[in-house]
Amino acid sequence: MLFRCKNGEHHALSKVYYIPELRSSIVSLGQLDEHGAEVLIRDDVLQIRDQDGRLLAKVQRSRNRLYLLELKIEQPVCLAAACTEEPWLWHDRFGHLNFDALGRLGKMVTGMPSIKHAGEPCDSCLAGKQRRLPLPKTAKYHAAEWLELVHGDLCGPITPETHGGRRYFLLIVDDNSRHMWVRLLTSKDEAAGAIKAFKEHAEAASGKQLRVLHTDRGGEFTTREFVVYCAAEGIGHHLTAPYRSRVVW
Repeated sequence: MLFRCKNGEHHALSKVYYIPELRSSIVSLGQLDEHGAEVLIRDDVLQIRDQDGRLLAKVQRSRNRLYLLELKIEQPVCLAAACTEEPWLWHDRFGHLNFDALGRLGKMVTGMPSIKHAGEPCDSCLAGKQRRLPLPKTAKYHAAEWLELVHGDLCGPITPETHGGRRYFLLIVDDNSRHMWVRLLTSKDEAAGAIKAFKEHAEAASGKQLRVLHTDRGGEFTTREFVVYCAAEGIGHHLTAPYRSRVVW
């Protein structure tokens, strides 16, 4: 974790867990001590020094007996790079041209050395050639009967809210009939209850049993209580892959 001190210098707390998504990150003093940092607490003041004795942080103890660090996190930036091996140098100069073509080019151009394959893959070339298959325009599978597969998605918060104070809506789609149900909700935690009510209503109306529920990985669908409910009712709960678009309905 790289941060900037008040004097403008950049220092790093190494071998610690830093989670940017958390509102309050916790630094373990014990882990700092294990990796050579010096931690001194005296007269309500905490000081952290690195292995060379340089002061990294100094903070006064708060009323709740915690030491709150206000750090300005910096992003490491590489300002210069050097290439000492001639094959890699010419590989970069020609826009990552493959080494076989560089070898043929060396025989045609005056002043250019004979280039042989470096024997190692180029990380930039590998990253540049990586690709992800596009999502299909139509689903490969469709349910054969009612409630065999049901998709659910929670949307919101919506502005402005309804006159009744509803800020979310739960959209439920039957994969076989494409019939849709919409449930207006006040908060996210009502989603599980809305699905339970939908199950009872849909099963009574159709005479079928809800077999598979397909949702994203939102917290309202992954609570322990809801997972236990699905298992007890014999409902297969399928979740979308992380960081992927919704499944095509």
